[in-house]
Amino acid sequence: MAIKLNAVLRHASTLQRATTLSELVELTWQAVRSETRFRTAWLGLVEPEDPGYFRVVQVEGSMQELVLARCPKAAIAGDAMLAELVEGKAPVLVLEAADDPRTNKAMVAALGSRTILNVPMVLGPVVVGALGVGTFGNEGVMVPTDDEVEALVVLATQLAGAITRLSLIEAQRVDAERRQQLERHLESLQRVELMGVLAAGVAHDLNNYLTVAQANLELLERSADHADGGLVEAAVHATRRATDVVQQLLALGRAQSPIRTVVDLHARVASTVRLDRSSIPASVTLTPDDGYAPPVRGDAVQIEQALANLLINAREAVGKAGRIVIGVRERVLSDDFVLTNPWARAGRFSCVHVSDTGSGIAPDVLPHIFDPLFSTKPIGTGLGLAVVSRVVEQHGGLIHCDSTLGTGSRFELYFPVAVNS
Repeated sequence: MAIKLNAVLRHASTLQRATTLSELVELTWQAVRSETRFRTAWLGLVEPEDPGYFRVVQVEGSMQELVLARCPKAAIAGDAMLAELVEGKAPVLVLEAADDPRTNKAMVAALGSRTILNVPMVLGPVVVGALGVGTFGNEGVMVPTDDEVEALVVLATQLAGAITRLSLIEAQRVDAERRQQLERHLESLQRVELMGVLAAGVAHDLNNYLTVAQANLELLERSADHADGGLVEAAVHATRRATDVVQQLLALGRAQSPIRTVVDLHARVASTVRLDRSSIPASVTLTPDDGYAPPVRGDAVQIEQALANLLINAREAVGKAGRIVIGVRERVLSDDFVLTNPWARAGRFSCVHVSDTGSGIAPDVLPHIFDPLFSTKPIGTGLGLAVVSRVVEQHGGLIHCDSTLGTGSRFELYFPVAVNS
């Protein structure tokens, strides 16, 4: 049969569009059936972790189950046929397997192998696998034509590149999954750290609210006519606020899927300040600096978690005395601004800023402050700012820090303004 070069090349080009190994294998079988007389084919790969072995990854035809069960993996050093394939980087043809000295006779007997043709898949100087065809049992010996061998060589050459491409895609997918697992683990660790920092302040707030509630309820109980509704109102307000604090703390500590809603950053800043204020020494001045900021779309709990981290970092930076300023502003970043600030991008944002009069951050340290597990603190975990950066990234925002040693630092979180705001 004369080789149909255009058809072979067309088959080969379709291999490059495959996105999975199973799709690639199916396209290969279609080409083998179309361009050769063989009805059994197999695909073997050199083990990436152990290049001394060939692993059969797929078989097409009636022999599929038997081949995969009896010879899923073979050592190259102990198989003269495979050794010749790897060393010569050329097709290896065995006309009658039972008579050829290069074959494994026990395997030949188990499978009933007759004709075997293995074509190497070569990528640069390396054989990455082989495309094989053959006959078994009563099919008898089938001598492949030169055109059939040439067609299989073209397919094998294209397969080498396609399989390598898919291997890289799979490796990237595995790396992405591992990175996501690490990020989730970091967030979990950071929630634990944040809970510990906030616990003392929350306990203080709860104690105050519940003391007010208890005192008013005791006064109400002593009242003969129970006519003083103000006492009841004060007690109810205090207990509700205590419940709000508990729910806020539970939300910060709970792993949950992001819930995207329209978020008022003014309200989120005020809520975070209320929650964190008790953990900040009275000698440290905490000053609000609110301007106008349009609503954004995001997860309120995640945003509060990011703000709490910034407040805690600022508190640690100023020590026992200093000043912390937190507020919101609308910021419109122009193309000209982006030209001189590579971290930015043009757009309309609601910006939360947190600044402190602490010791500042050294210039050589500043580029690494958002890296997971990076910390200059003696007992720091390096989780807080990494989580802040991740939250902002998940919201499609920007994060920036300006800092001067001996003067202090200013962190800015830019969240895209909600549509129609």
